[in-house]
Amino acid sequence: MLKAAICDDEPAMLDYLYEHISEEFKQQGEDIQIAKFTSGNDFLSAHKKEPFDTVFLDIDMPKISGFDIAEKISGNKHTLIIFVTTHDELVFSSLKFQPLRFIRKTHLNSELSETVSAVIKYVAKSIAERKIEFQTKDRKIYLSSDEIEYIEVYGHWLRVAVIDSEPVECYGSLSEFEKILVPVGFVRTYKSYLVNLKYVYSMEQTKVVMDSKTEIPLSRYKASEIKEKFKEYLRSTL
Repeated sequence: MLKAAICDDEPAMLDYLYEHISEEFKQQGEDIQIAKFTSGNDFLSAHKKEPFDTVFLDIDMPKISGFDIAEKISGNKHTLIIFVTTHDELVFSSLKFQPLRFIRKTHLNSELSETVSAVIKYVAKSIAERKIEFQTKDRKIYLSSDEIEYIEVYGHWLRVAVIDSEPVECYGSLSEFEKILVPVGFVRTYKSYLVNLKYVYSMEQTKVVMDSKTEIPLSRYKASEIKEKFKEYLRSTL
């Protein structure tokens, strides 16, 4: 689940942004938790305790401006800055803070959808590039999502099929890794399998065939949903 913040000193506008941003993430199928702030200092305090994935930031605020806030948090590469303002002329001044997007409040309806899509794609890419920790019997190992073909429940362990390497047995629950990997192109094909769509060769009625020719069970109750996700994944790679 993404964690976002909206910072705007006008309560009515804050509620308006919250309603539209929440709805847009919902429409695009992304779970999100959004915190609202009318004070830039209150936002910074909360962000310091637990950083947000993204912040929709009004530029023109009293005491501490959106640019002042951006200067304080721009060093955190994992927090996306999106400026939301009525001042179109400030777009060039905002570029030094490397915002993901610049939304004009007067054009919110036309600019928000693409912005939310960009946030979702950027966060998914960031997750894919991070190393994921796996605890084996005697050590911790770290793999990127692209190195994982699939994960299966293997007795009391999890068995991680690694591309061009030997499988790894590790502790943990499949649901735990599902939360991390589904946003970057994995699907739960069966109760005991989590599969990387990148390495799927074909989908049949009761099984998924991987590029390695490994056959993985496909739940008949979820087959239509999973096949649609596979189509969406293929479209996203075009």
